[in-house]
Amino acid sequence: MEEKLRELIEGLNKDMNAELNTIIRYIRHAAVLKGIPGHEVRELLQKEVMDEVKHAMYLADKIVALGGTPKVELETPAEVFDWREVLQDALKFELEAIAGYRERAQQAEAVGDIGLRSTLEAFAEDETRHKEEIERLLG
Repeated sequence: MEEKLRELIEGLNKDMNAELNTIIRYIRHAAVLKGIPGHEVRELLQKEVMDEVKHAMYLADKIVALGGTPKVELETPAEVFDWREVLQDALKFELEAIAGYRERAQQAEAVGDIGLRSTLEAFAEDETRHKEEIERLLG
């Protein structure tokens, strides 16, 4: 397998795992939040989970289409209970996702997969929207 394609598949696996871990983190965090601010954060996390599922599914399918194998590496989410800590935790991972998707879009273009590049740019746009919503809630 060509080196650039191998690197792209490895990066897509990293991105897929980031999405899977975000799903787990959002479910866990949404479950423990209480109070009025916690309720608002819970609603945001529940809404965002579906975007993350779509991203993870697309990435897994694309890895296979490119000749790779999805490799799942799950992490235990941080034990945070305060809505601010939950949002700060989420913000950190959204920023990482944006950077990852931008890098992966460049890698996709380098191997000539313009459709993948376009989709990854759209994912970066989704994650940027998530980041902005989190920043608004943090004030």
